[in-house]
Amino acid sequence: MMFSCKRATELMSASLDKKLSFYQRLALKMHLFMCKFCSRCWKQMLFIKEAMHACSERAEEIDFMADHSLSDEACQRIKNALNEESPS
Repeated sequence: MMFSCKRATELMSASLDKKLSFYQRLALKMHLFMCKFCSRCWKQMLFIKEAMHACSERAEEIDFMADHSLSDEACQRIKNALNEESPS
């Protein structure tokens, strides 16, 4: 029996963190074979997982904050706006 795309995406997500049961793996493979949308989603999930893994391996080499930090003025404006919005 084929299950919904919602259930398929739940299993795809779970499979990134743990090993699925034999039945779950088989059912997911069948669903992916039949559903081009979930198949595309699965390929995208794997791509993101591999990209994040590659990025984490090179974390020391990458300066994530380079040229992307806010100026002191911008930080102060944000703080002031938040203080004005917060209940007294």
